[in-house]
Amino acid sequence: MSSDDETTTTEIEDRLQHLGRYSRFVKVGFGVILGAFLLAAAVLVPANLESVESVVDVMLMPLIFVGMGLLLFGIGMHLHLMHLNLVRQLRKGGD
Repeated sequence: MSSDDETTTTEIEDRLQHLGRYSRFVKVGFGVILGAFLLAAAVLVPANLESVESVVDVMLMPLIFVGMGLLLFGIGMHLHLMHLNLVRQLRKGGD
């Protein structure tokens, strides 16, 4: 193995040690999005109960917001699992 390969592997290992922190950031972001949706549902829906159209109008943006949050949460978790797989492969290769 050349010194460039060792440096690259060391850098990768250092970055992968911080995965737990990034995973927590993703989960906190999802929690904020979900909290905003629940707050919007609790405050805006009772104020607009006179018609179904107004309730749909009021809740459309928060629903899109939560949908995008779920999508980003899924992408974040997928990347997290890919990195964990990379760590496992690096450890197997080092043995």
